[in-house]
Amino acid sequence: MLIWLRVSTMLYVFPVFQARQIPTLVRIGLGLLISFVLVRAVPVMPALPDIGALAAAAVSQVVLGLIVGFVAYLVFTGIQFAGEIVDIQIGFAVANVIDPTRQQQATVLGELELTLATLFFLISNSHLLFLQGIGGSFHLVPLPYIDLNPAVAGDVVSVLSAAFLVVIKVAAPAAVSLFIVNVALGLMARVAPQMNVFVVGFPLQIGVGLMMLAVSVPLLGYVAPQLFNQTAHSMDAVMRGMAVR
Repeated sequence: MLIWLRVSTMLYVFPVFQARQIPTLVRIGLGLLISFVLVRAVPVMPALPDIGALAAAAVSQVVLGLIVGFVAYLVFTGIQFAGEIVDIQIGFAVANVIDPTRQQQATVLGELELTLATLFFLISNSHLLFLQGIGGSFHLVPLPYIDLNPAVAGDVVSVLSAAFLVVIKVAAPAAVSLFIVNVALGLMARVAPQMNVFVVGFPLQIGVGLMMLAVSVPLLGYVAPQLFNQTAHSMDAVMRGMAVR
C-alpha cells in the first residue's frame, strides 16, 4: 500500500500523467501495475507497531510523491510560461483558450510550447528516466518514513531558479526580436507621427514573432532533453535530502 501511495502521487502530479484526458481509473491501475512490479525490488522495511505509525508512513509517502512530482512539474511550467511571454508580446494573449488538461485559461503559444515539450519528453525516452526514478526512490528514501529537513526547501528553490532559466532560454529568441521591433516602431512613431503605428505594428509583430518561433522550435528540441536529464538529477537530489539518517 505504501509503495502504491508513493507511485500514484507521483503519477498524479507529474505533467504528462496528470492530464485530464487520462481517466482516474487508468492512473490508479498504472500505479498498481508499477507497484506490483516494484514490490519485490523494494528494500524490506521494519514492522510498524500500530495504526498510527501506518498513518504517519502513508502521509510521508504522499508528501514525498507531491514534492518530487512538483519538481518535474516546474520544468514543464517554465516552458509553457516562455510561450506565454511571447504571446503577450505578439498580442495573442488577448485570445486566451481553455486548456482541456487543466480546465483553465491558457495562451495559444503557451499551449503549443507545452505540447512540443511533452512530445520531446516522450520521443527522447525521458519518461523512462522518470520510471527509473520511481524505482530508485525506494533505495534513496527507504520505507516507511521521510525526513523533511531545511535542505529540501533549498533544493526545491534551486529547481525553481533553474525553471526560470528555462523560461529565458526558450523565450529569448522571439522575445528579443519583438523587443527590437517595438523599439523600432516607437522610433518610427516619433519620426513620422502621421503614420498609424498600431495598424503597421500588429501584423509586423505577428510576422516576426511567428518567424522567430519557427526558428526556435529546433532549439527547444535540442534544449529539452538536457532539461529533462537535469530534472532527473534534481529529483535525485531532493529525494536524497528526504532520506532518514
